[in-house]
Amino acid sequence: LDVVIADLDGGTVNVPECVHISLLPEPLLQQTREALSMVLDPELEVADLAFLPSTISASSLKMQDKEIRAVFLRLFAQLLQGYRWCLHIIRIHPEPVIRFHKVT
Repeated sequence: LDVVIADLDGGTVNVPECVHISLLPEPLLQQTREALSMVLDPELEVADLAFLPSTISASSLKMQDKEIRAVFLRLFAQLLQGYRWCLHIIRIHPEPVIRFHKVT
């Protein structure tokens, strides 16, 4: 009942009603939205300028894909930084066990 299923091939995510998924923390959510909007619509960056720069070019689809991947890679790196603080080694004979202990 508490399993989230992500079908990457079909592009669907099934979340049970008993599972609550919170939004990203606010500074990360806003930064990610801004970065994605600059990748998807680069003209927004210069929309308020009185004099437009002479070199504005739309990214190719391949480059845009790489830029979107970079935005999400940076997001995941920021979200998961410091995860090692949550790892606890329990030394049980014969092998130690590493347990993830979520800190609030």
